[in-house]
Amino acid sequence: MELITSPVIIGASLVGIGFLTGLSGALIPGPMLAYVVSVTLKKGALSGPLTVLGHISIELLLIIALVLGLGLTSYLLEFKSLIYVIGGIALTLMALLVIKEAGRVKSRSTREAIGKEISMRSAKYALNSSICGGVLFTAFNPSFIPWWATIGYPLLLQGFEWLALTGIILVSVGHFLSDLAWYSFISFSFSRGKNFFVGERYERIMFVLAFFVIALGIFFFIKGITGFL
Repeated sequence: MELITSPVIIGASLVGIGFLTGLSGALIPGPMLAYVVSVTLKKGALSGPLTVLGHISIELLLIIALVLGLGLTSYLLEFKSLIYVIGGIALTLMALLVIKEAGRVKSRSTREAIGKEISMRSAKYALNSSICGGVLFTAFNPSFIPWWATIGYPLLLQGFEWLALTGIILVSVGHFLSDLAWYSFISFSFSRGKNFFVGERYERIMFVLAFFVIALGIFFFIKGITGFL
């Protein structure tokens, strides 16, 4: 019992939750993924990590704004049940999107899917700086604020409830690491001409992450509903 309540175990769990939730979203091909591949083919394997630095800088500013600007302690505790319910629903919907995407790419590789994205968007996404690209593709991504409002916020709340400010930091670190790991791997893989996520391998990874997100969504939803009772 003491092991379960150990701050080390709780902290590691928060990092893991942040990592897996962030990775489930990162795995879905989108504009920033297409940009990373496009820049990687021109500049090499460091393009992915540099793009993530720009991406993280915007996310970090948003997290600081949520913690300081909105009075996180009082706000989260007052509306935590509603936040958990909304977050649970949003996580479940995101998981369904991941499952849908997994089925869509079942018969083709991620490389082929991204290649089509690049052929349509390469001119638009041909930016000079990878870090600048990460900033722009985050700040002007229409799904960025909704994701943090419906999914990221409940994750911060969970971290806050378990380990206060330290919990928020650990969840955020886990989320940042997921982006860094994924886009670094993508950049390294494409710079070497490899095609690791092909067909069933990619599909299985996405299904595993989707089931994790569904489980977390159900946990948040039940936790929120019981808070209203």
